Amino acid sequence: MSNIDHYSRDRARHYQVHHDKSLRTRLTTWRERACLRHALRDAGSPTTALDLPCGTGRFWPVFAEAGVESLIAGDGSAGMLEVAAGNRLGPKLPERLVETSAFDMDLPDQCVDFAACMRFYHHLAMPGDRQALLGELKRVSRRHAAVSLWVDGNLAGNRRLRKPPPPDEPGYGKRRCRRREEVEAEFEQAGFRIVRAYDVWPLIYMWRLYLLEHD
Repeated sequence: MSNIDHYSRDRARHYQVHHDKSLRTRLTTWRERACLRHALRDAGSPTTALDLPCGTGRFWPVFAEAGVESLIAGDGSAGMLEVAAGNRLGPKLPERLVETSAFDMDLPDQCVDFAACMRFYHHLAMPGDRQALLGELKRVSRRHAAVSLWVDGNLAGNRRLRKPPPPDEPGYGKRRCRRREEVEAEFEQAGFRIVRAYDVWPLIYMWRLYLLEHD
């Protein structure tokens, strides 16, 4: 099982610029942030949270607005974390920057109320990798997790599924669209219940955020 691609500092900076380069990317970020904001509200406005993989910190303002008092930000890429460090919002937003694998998080059990995994699950082709990630999200969170990915049931997703999928490879690979019923069955297999789903662009595009809970 491999970890996330290790971004150089220059690649991480390019990643950060990419999401602010056009009206389309800025609107998508705005909608993704809105979905995460709704998930935090529906999770009861947690005060501690994990953002992993955090990238360069694109979602940190949402955690701050939602009342999160202490945020842990993790990523498997030292380059991403180096760029992210310049985007910190305060001494506890994030309180810690942790270089760690999403499949084996260097974090204690139940260390946060809410664990967010944005824009990562759809990179995982192997069922074992997806279950490892979900198991870690469940382990480090006290109750809630949020996972975003590409799903069908919309114009772009249905069109994507008509094309041959990328080759299966372990760990972090090319993005793929998944059927909703398959994804939701995986969440239940990992011991999560689906609280709510939020579509970034309903009926049009593939992005969906799931709010999950466990005992």
